[in-house]
Amino acid sequence: MKCIGVDVSKQELVTYDGEKERVFPNTGALSEFEAFVDCGGDVLIAFEPTSTYSRRLEAFCRDKNIPALKLNPRLISHLREVHGKRSKTDKTDAELLYIYGVTWEKTDFENPQSGDRLAQALSAHLAVYRVTQKARVAHQGVFEALSQDPSTPKALLDELAVTIESLKEKEKACVVRMQALISEEKSASSALQALLSIPGVGSITAITLLTLFLRYPGTNRRQIVALAGLDPVEYRSGSSVYKKARISKRGNQEVRKRLYEATLSAARFNPAVKDVYSRLKERGKPEKVARIAAARKLLLIAHAIYKSGDKYREPGGLRG
Repeated sequence: MKCIGVDVSKQELVTYDGEKERVFPNTGALSEFEAFVDCGGDVLIAFEPTSTYSRRLEAFCRDKNIPALKLNPRLISHLREVHGKRSKTDKTDAELLYIYGVTWEKTDFENPQSGDRLAQALSAHLAVYRVTQKARVAHQGVFEALSQDPSTPKALLDELAVTIESLKEKEKACVVRMQALISEEKSASSALQALLSIPGVGSITAITLLTLFLRYPGTNRRQIVALAGLDPVEYRSGSSVYKKARISKRGNQEVRKRLYEATLSAARFNPAVKDVYSRLKERGKPEKVARIAAARKLLLIAHAIYKSGDKYREPGGLRG
């Protein structure tokens, strides 16, 4: 398989294929890059996701059915040390991405970008929802602070109140649009209803999880936990160097956030999650540790329900 390492910037795609560096414009349909790639060949593209700048490349790989290896940006700095590359340039980054790509061992979990168009559309709407919610929370904080000051003009507080209500309406509109998108596909709509049947899982958490599952449909339990960044990481060397295990945080930050927030309710009303949470608290574990374990349990329950297509049942009827 031919591998191409691609360093993505706002205007350019700097590539390395084991022979030479090439630069292509990161514009339009990537026609120049497509001519170089030769979509009829056996190609793997390795790159770092760079927020909005890499979306054109991700869409290109998805539309052309080209396997793409999306690497955590933190990995490149480690590879630079391993391979002794002192300089950091677009070219050296492309070379490191190429090196990782050609040594990557193909497993059952391939094509990380292979989610369908619904997942991509939901991701865009979730991004808008996230920004809107953040703005609403910020405005509420300012409103609460200023409302305690008698000298604050009432007109200003009224204006803030209007803005907050407007942002709330935008949040609701985002949810409605996402639900409408999901309702257009029967299987996705059924999956969403199944996820909503889980105690402690609300609309946004369910949509966020559905988006993750649609994007990575062939994952097993271990892989889905890793994709959420909830997989444990150990640090041990010999008998003298040992650190407590912690979660990797290398997966989807938004999924982790939604699951963590959902444990506030799930740890009370979801028997399986409550059992995990209570057991750790009784053993004297910190609140954060117990809630992370509860979030992992909630994710596994949701993943099992998504794969089975059944709605939630009490423990004994369905295992998480």
